[in-house]
Amino acid sequence: MTRSFSNRVFSGVCGGLARSTRINAWLWRVLFIALTVATGGGFAALYAILWWIVPLESPVLRRRGFPFIFVLLLIVGAVGLWVASLQGALVSASGVSLYLPIMFAAAAAIFFLRQLSFGRGR
Repeated sequence: MTRSFSNRVFSGVCGGLARSTRINAWLWRVLFIALTVATGGGFAALYAILWWIVPLESPVLRRRGFPFIFVLLLIVGAVGLWVASLQGALVSASGVSLYLPIMFAAAAAIFFLRQLSFGRGR
């Protein structure tokens, strides 16, 4: 999967998802906005993660994309964390929700792993 160069409003993530799933990009955009509001910003972190890891398509160069199954697993994992936080499963001993710290830790880990992959001449 690649981020769309031509079908983008912000970074092309939803346009790339639309091309990969054949679901309208505006439906993806509305879904991301609704889930960002519903999760208190968790899906904004997921969007940022996808922006970091999924390369932008090039109209000139043929570039290898990012595995679509991994993108779907990230989305399903974020939804699973959100549902777990709604059920009260992600609460620290002091009663504070751990949902956003886990999302940001995942973003940091993915960013770190991406930096390591660039060091190998990717």
